[in-house]
Amino acid sequence: MTESSKSPKVPIREFIGTRQSNLFQTLKQPQFTGELILESARGEQWTFYLYLGRIIYATGGKHPVRRWTRNVTKYAPVLITDLATIEKSILNKDSLAKCWEYELLNYWLQKEEVTRQQLSQIIRSAIVEILFDVTQAMEIVFQLNTSQSLSTQLVFIDADQVIVEAWEDWQKWQGAKLADRFPNDCPLVRQQDQLKQKTSPKTYQIMVKLFNGKNTLRDLSLQLNQDIMQMTRLMLPYIQLGLIDLITVPDLPPPIAIPKK
Repeated sequence: MTESSKSPKVPIREFIGTRQSNLFQTLKQPQFTGELILESARGEQWTFYLYLGRIIYATGGKHPVRRWTRNVTKYAPVLITDLATIEKSILNKDSLAKCWEYELLNYWLQKEEVTRQQLSQIIRSAIVEILFDVTQAMEIVFQLNTSQSLSTQLVFIDADQVIVEAWEDWQKWQGAKLADRFPNDCPLVRQQDQLKQKTSPKTYQIMVKLFNGKNTLRDLSLQLNQDIMQMTRLMLPYIQLGLIDLITVPDLPPPIAIPKK
């Protein structure tokens, strides 16, 4: 990767729905192929892989492994149990080093263990999550890299559709007065005795078991099959009282050994 293949970094303030759409439209017309790299003021970085101006994948941010695992579990759960039996020798090492998430999805498609429709759901859902996080970041800088692209095109994602979906999710999140809370944070019970006094014994046991600082709000939403906004809104009074805290946690390790670039 050479510096000459990267464009200068360009800042965008209030990088929300319409501005996101405008940026992707400007890349669609010249049929840009390469990486669109977004970076927030908090240091989070997301990479969108484009082919002829259309999104084929996106990754990065705080929890790429959690996000990938969560969406594979949601739309093709059998693949998670298949991870241990993957024939690592036939994986493309260059593709694995560049974007292991995409290479594993491609591997499963070639083995006919996943349908293209399932892949589309996995990738689309992950992109909506990323765009939500990008929207919450508000201010970003973007950079283009023409020297890097993925070798295969599994699906093509319409930018406007996922932008609208992420924007609607963000509007609901704001409407629930959760704008200053992050869905990648983990709930943790801080004041057990006080929480016990304010809840029924059954609710208390459930909350202590689930809110252990290990599962993010997004992880819990999938595990409990509950809408993340409604679930977090129910937690909010306890968070405001200081009985439950939302803490930052690291990502999970990749499920497979990744060769160095």
